[in-house]
Order: sequence, then C-alpha cells, then structure tokens
Amino acid sequence: MPVNVLYLIDSLTHGGTERQLAELIRHLDQLRIRPHLCTLKPSGGLFDELAIPKICLNFSSFGSPSLFGVLKQLTSFISQNQITIMQTFFQDPCLLGAMVKPFTGIKLIGSFRDLGFWRTSSESRKMKLAYPLFNGFIANSQAVKDHFCSMDGIAPAKIQVIYNGFDLSSLPSTATLTSKLAAAPVVGIVANLNRPVKRVQDFIVAAARVHQQRPETRFMVVGGGHLQPELEQQAKSAGIDVYTRFTGMVSNPLEYIAQLTVGVITSETEGFCNSIIEYMACGLPVVASRVGGNIELVQEGENGFLYDMGNVEQLTAAIVQVLDNPAELPKVAAANRMLVRECYSVEAMVVQTCSYYAQILGRAS
Repeated sequence: MPVNVLYLIDSLTHGGTERQLAELIRHLDQLRIRPHLCTLKPSGGLFDELAIPKICLNFSSFGSPSLFGVLKQLTSFISQNQITIMQTFFQDPCLLGAMVKPFTGIKLIGSFRDLGFWRTSSESRKMKLAYPLFNGFIANSQAVKDHFCSMDGIAPAKIQVIYNGFDLSSLPSTATLTSKLAAAPVVGIVANLNRPVKRVQDFIVAAARVHQQRPETRFMVVGGGHLQPELEQQAKSAGIDVYTRFTGMVSNPLEYIAQLTVGVITSETEGFCNSIIEYMACGLPVVASRVGGNIELVQEGENGFLYDMGNVEQLTAAIVQVLDNPAELPKVAAANRMLVRECYSVEAMVVQTCSYYAQILGRAS
C-alpha cells in the first residue's frame, strides 16, 4: 500500500520553495507515495496544475476566531485521506502541524530552507515550542542544518540534508553555449525583488563598474517585486539603464537564464540557492556571495567565484575575470551540467526524500 503524505504550505505560487515542492510531487512514484496538498491561503498557478487531493484552509492568523475551524478542517482532511506523514514548509504551517499532531497520530516532518532571516525573538520562541513535536526535519543544505542545530538545539541526527533537485528535462532548447559566445556577453541575476536580503543594489553598482571596463556587456535582472522601481532608478542614475533589462516577475526564469553569460547572486543570506542550480544547469559560471549554502555549490575557480558579501569591488573583479576568459566557458559549462546531473537532479531529491520517509516510518527503504 502506498504511503499517504500531506504537504502543508502557506500557498503555492511561483517561489523557489513552491516550485521545488511542485517538482517533488510531480516526480513521486505514486505506487509508493501518494501526495496530498494543503495550503493556508488561496493559490493559483502551481496549485491548480497539480492533479492530487488538495484543500485550502483560508487561514488568516492564530489570533482569529476562525482558528478552531481551521484546525478542525485540517484534522478532518488528515483523517479522511488516511495521512501517515505530514511535511510542513515555513513558519505558520509548522505551528499548525504541531497543533494537530497530538490528535491525528501522524508522523511530522519539518522543512528548513533558509538561514532564518525571518526570525524575531517572538518567532523563535514559538518555533522552539513546536520543534519537539516533530519526528524529523529536512534541510536543503549543510549550512542550513548547522544553523538550526546551533540556534535551536536540535540534535544533528534529527535533521537530514537533502539538496534541492533540478529537472534537466526543463532546460530550454536554446540554452547552448555556442549562441552565447556569438553574442555580446550578458551578466544577469535572478532574485525576488521583494526581499532586501537579496541585495540586488550591489548587482547594479557592480554592473555599472563592469560596463566601464567592458562597454559591450549587457545586464539582466530576472524577477519582480516592490523594489523594482527603486532598482530601475538606480540603474538610470548609474547610466546603465539602456544596457539593463528588468524582466519583472516571470513564471519560467530558465528562458532568461539561457540568454546569460554569467549568473550572479548577491544575497546576504542563502540556505540553498535554486538560482545557482539553474545557472549551473544552463552551463553558466557563477559569481556568488560567500554565504550559507553558496559555499557548498561554488568551487572557487572551477565553476565560478565567491566574493565577500557586500564587497562590490570583489564582485566586479570576479565578473570581469569571467568575461576576460571566454576560452574557459566551455569547460565550466560541461563541469556545471555534470555536477547538476550527478548531485542535484530532481530524481536524486525524490529518491532521498522517499528514503527519509521510510526511515521516519521505521521501514527499510
């Protein structure tokens, strides 16, 4: 009999974690694992695309009078669908999962996917009350695991590292190194422009400096959010607005990554950066801030370069170094694609996740 698993998440829009969950669900062997989905808030997009049993709780807050009804609805869904394992994503689903566990008999798994940039003292207190009710956790990098072990006193044996997976079949057919070498170089960044921690302003400063040294270079910012107008004004003030494209929010960043020569990440905190994996899968050299899980993905001088977060001079120098050595691009492209295929494929993520579920249930995988 297959194991019924429920995935509990805030919503299923087109963020990195949400896309990763959708890929996991799509690639599960439903003869072994039967997936179910529960969101706290209404979702379109990915939510509608997944043809599995699902429910939206219309959760508002823990202080709302409707909380009891939300808990009852979730408990009923678990019972009706004979859920054995529930995996939660983000803070509110974690707390809701902990609240219903004593009444359901499920095994509860939490997901750690960042370095806790959201943490406040209040949030930390609430999460520390919930964590003891969990049977285990999945972290998407060793850096993330180490962070939560240190911050919350969770035993290392209780956290399994499973890297995010990339579906190589999703690569655009136009993602060829030949076409990139024939055109003017394009340096780009994929980022959520709602989050200041992504520090995209550093990318704009570096882009202006790169343009002074390599006037033929073009730039691209892939992603949208409320910070976009401010960043566009920054590019204009730096005199590179005509050389810089802002795509806004996109559903498939790979179509744009395929046009890049270099992929950049400027974040001040990263658990495991999906954009770096997407850069690597498209054969790009990576220039990334030396933080969190980036250190696990970028091998200095082999598939890219790391720089000290916030040091725009180092960032500029690393980008120029890549652009000044075009003969190295084919070797880097081959190495990065091989690394994604061997270590960061969606198939590997699914196998390791299913094995962890079996471990939690006390079964042989």
